[in-house]
Amino acid sequence: MSSYQNIGIVHNGELAAAGDLANRIAEKYSAVRTWWLATQADLDDQTTNLASSDLIITIGGDGTILRGAHAASSQDIPVIGINMGRVGFMSDVEHENALDEIGWYLDGNARIEQRFMVKAVMSNGNGDSEPLLAVNDVTVARGAALRVIEVTTVVDGVHLATYRGDGVVVSTATGSTGYSLALGGPVMDPTSRDFLIKPIASHMSQFGGAILQASSTVELTVEAYEDATLNVDGFVDRTLSAGERVTITQEGDSVSFLRRKPPADFWGDLSTRLELRKGSVDTSRRRPT
Repeated sequence: MSSYQNIGIVHNGELAAAGDLANRIAEKYSAVRTWWLATQADLDDQTTNLASSDLIITIGGDGTILRGAHAASSQDIPVIGINMGRVGFMSDVEHENALDEIGWYLDGNARIEQRFMVKAVMSNGNGDSEPLLAVNDVTVARGAALRVIEVTTVVDGVHLATYRGDGVVVSTATGSTGYSLALGGPVMDPTSRDFLIKPIASHMSQFGGAILQASSTVELTVEAYEDATLNVDGFVDRTLSAGERVTITQEGDSVSFLRRKPPADFWGDLSTRLELRKGSVDTSRRRPT
C-alpha cells in the first residue's frame, strides 16, 4: 500500500497532553504530508478536511477513537488510535511510543482491519427517523427517573423476551469489549459481523443474552410510563417514549482500522489488558487428548 499523505488528527480536547502530542506528530512528519488537527468536539466543522483525507489518527481514549471512527466511516477513511486512556481495546499505539512508531503506519506498512457497525432506526408510527450507526453499541435504557423499564425484544419477528430492568444493549463485535463486557457479556472475534443482545440489570438473571447472526433484525420496544433513552456509542442520545420502537440491523456498514499485529494477537492482548493470565503457558507440556 502507498503511504498516507493527507492526514487528520482528532485529539481529546480535555487532555492537554493529547493536543501536545498531536502537534508534535504533525511537526515531525510534516515534510511531505498535509495535516489538519481538531478536537473531537470540533469534528462537525471538518467536512472539507475529511473529504480530502486518506487517514485519521485519534489521540485519547476509546471515546475519542469512536468519534473519529464515526467521521471516518462515512468517507471510507482508515483510522489509527493512539491510546491515552486506560484499557484502550480499539487503539493500536500507546502514547509514550507514538512519536517514533507512527511513521511505520504513515508509510503504508500496516494491514487494514474491517470492523462492522450496526444501524439503529427509531419509529413511533409517524415515520422512521434518520438511521444512526454504531461502532460499539446501541443502548435502550431508563431515563432520568430511577425506575425500571420494560423493553420488548423481538428477533427476526419472534418475541425473544421482555426485559424488565435498566435496559438492553445491542453490541457489535467491537463493542463486545466495552459496555457489554462490563455487564458480563462474552467477547467476540473483532472482525465478526455477528452482534449480541445483553440486558442491563435485568430481573431475568437466568437469561444473560444472545449472540445473533449478521442477517438478524432486532426490534426493541419501550413499554414504560417514563421516557427512556436511546444511546449510540456513548455520545449520541435520543429520547424514547412508551411505545416507540428501535429497529437494529447489521447491513454491512463498517469502519477500517490500521493494525500492526496479526489478527490472532487480539486474544493475547485481551488476556494482558484484562489480566487474565499471570505467566506464559508451555503448550508443549499439555496432556494429550
